[in-house]
Amino acid sequence: MARRNIFRMRIAFSDCDPAQIVYFANYFRWFDTSSHEFFTACGMPSWRETLATRGAIGTPLVDVGAKFMNSATYGEDIEIESSVVEWKTKSFVIRHVARRGETVLAEGREVRVLAIRDPENTLRIKATPIPEDFRALCE
Repeated sequence: MARRNIFRMRIAFSDCDPAQIVYFANYFRWFDTSSHEFFTACGMPSWRETLATRGAIGTPLVDVGAKFMNSATYGEDIEIESSVVEWKTKSFVIRHVARRGETVLAEGREVRVLAIRDPENTLRIKATPIPEDFRALCE
């Protein structure tokens, strides 16, 4: 079974649209936050530290998607369960499941790469192989 992390939060009034349901884009923001919380829970060093020691600047998104099943509104407590479900040489897939109790609200999928600055053009970034010790921390 893949390592997982649970990120808990309360939905704010500002997270909702005029119909008082969560605006869909907020799930993507929460999935991004949940990814960061996952790495922190796994014991990954901060991106400031990996930049200084390995030149890695972070794990930017290269693809993202979601399926929305049930609505939610402000004042509700939810949790987002996150885990890496697939590893490749330079990329990985994180799965997120947002729940209110036993009710699944949304499922998300992020494809991320480990990025460094492109040595030939420092205004650009490029994917780099994921070190085995990073992967081991997250499995």
